[in-house]
Amino acid sequence: MGRWFNRSRKRDDEPPREPTPSGPVIEITVTHDGRSTTQTIGGPTAFGLQYRALHEQYGGADPRTLEAGSGYAQELMRHNEVADAVAVYQEVVGLRSSALGSEHPDTLRSKHSLAFALWQLGSPAEAERVQRDVYEARRRVLGDADAETLRSGNNLGWLLIELRRMDEAEALLRRVSDGMARTLGRDDADTLACQMKLAGLAHLQGNSEQAERALRDVVRRMTRTFGPTSPVTLQARSNLLVVLLDSGRAAEAVDPARALADAAGRALSTTDGVSLHARHSLARALAGAGRPAEAIRLLADTLPDSERGRGVDHPGTLEMRTLFAQLLIEAGDPRAGSVARAALAGCERVHGPGHPDTEKARALVRRTR
Repeated sequence: MGRWFNRSRKRDDEPPREPTPSGPVIEITVTHDGRSTTQTIGGPTAFGLQYRALHEQYGGADPRTLEAGSGYAQELMRHNEVADAVAVYQEVVGLRSSALGSEHPDTLRSKHSLAFALWQLGSPAEAERVQRDVYEARRRVLGDADAETLRSGNNLGWLLIELRRMDEAEALLRRVSDGMARTLGRDDADTLACQMKLAGLAHLQGNSEQAERALRDVVRRMTRTFGPTSPVTLQARSNLLVVLLDSGRAAEAVDPARALADAAGRALSTTDGVSLHARHSLARALAGAGRPAEAIRLLADTLPDSERGRGVDHPGTLEMRTLFAQLLIEAGDPRAGSVARAALAGCERVHGPGHPDTEKARALVRRTR
């Protein structure tokens, strides 16, 4: 079954997906043999130096230090240094909890970002624990009907789906969806995103016809409200493709998948998650429609973008690499062995040795021997 792709609207201090030039820049002048050269340092290194300097000068509880720490973690995420970002977010959460309290809005925003980073790192169970803390705290402080509480519940429900805790996810998401419709409106982007998750859950539970009907309705409403090429509409179209592909309708999916990949390529960057998922879906459609050579060429072009934009061990990258290995094996391509071994190594790191995705990759490696 294809991976159900999720992209929530940006909230709290979740980092943008592309590197940006803003932030501190540090100039260092080095003199050697009477000659001086100046080097400019930016990016995560400059953010880190700024954070540590403020921490030393003002202490960890100072607002300037805390803001700089959050910015440092965001910059690490922009550059796909996810493990380092997790460590910094954990430090910032601890500092904010001590200085402001565990349920202060700034502390909860940092926890939200920590949960996002943990998921990116391939630790959904830990991400779920942190996101649940955020949701329950917002319920206590803001109430069940508050928009931020509902958004936290939406994110928690999706993580529960990732962990295959389907009954718990369904009960939560139905409650959140009803609350969002009342608080935010039936056609709000977050309300529709929650309904997409419910459709995805129905699909994972084997109710693909119900999922398809719900998604076509979401696509129609998103197109009317936000336009055909808005990120949320492209997301909905991408999720609809998952249902078609997982239902064995690859030939039917080729044209809409190509149209979606073209639209996402124009509207978004080549490393954006929606764009990558659209190209992955197109590769799946081409392979299922008996056009494996086209699928192989597309994956060869797309996989480096996924590694650069989402990370080498992102679950979506791993799934893409596994499909690439499978098609290379079937084509007798000499690259198959190395790609299959890389897929297996990544799945073992992220999912563990007994996960179905790891077993699938292991079976591919055996076929290359």
